[in-house]
Amino acid sequence: MTKPSAGRSGRPRDTSIDDRVLSATRELLMEHGWDDLSVRGVAARAGVGRTTIDRRWSSKAELVLHAILGRTPDLTPFDGTDPAGWVQWVATGSRELFAQPEVRAAVPGLLSTFARNEDLRRQLWLSFSGPPAELFSADSPRDPEDAALDARALLAMAAGASLFLSTVATEDDTDAVHARIGELLLASIRRV
Repeated sequence: MTKPSAGRSGRPRDTSIDDRVLSATRELLMEHGWDDLSVRGVAARAGVGRTTIDRRWSSKAELVLHAILGRTPDLTPFDGTDPAGWVQWVATGSRELFAQPEVRAAVPGLLSTFARNEDLRRQLWLSFSGPPAELFSADSPRDPEDAALDARALLAMAAGASLFLSTVATEDDTDAVHARIGELLLASIRRV
């Protein structure tokens, strides 16, 4: 249990609820897919009321995003890396992300939601591209704006390639193709 924030009255927030709800969301995504996933079903699986979920997440899409990605990106793989290590982790991390069955189950529904919900799409991209791009820019000898642009482009290429391979070009979703993508991304930063 966590303490309530300053100025907030009532019971302390039970953080185990978040864990149970996010776990139930991942399980139900893998069992039923996006279309048959319901907030009511998640609430039943997690053993909480629907209003508990509605107070924490504004929509099914936001709930799914937090279940598969977390609330903020994990930057620990970037600790102590140089630009080449940063690129390598972006390529590896993108592949690992899109290989997860719950992510594969969520992608079609999330893409459809992003087409209708510009704010959610923008929030996702800024929260998951901003912090890694800042790390890349901080270690770059280049102009900070150019380095940040490079970082966002590298993130888009790595994530886009992994998404495409995991959903469309599944025959080429192989170690060899992913290794070559990493090599090409590394070569691109060495030339700049």
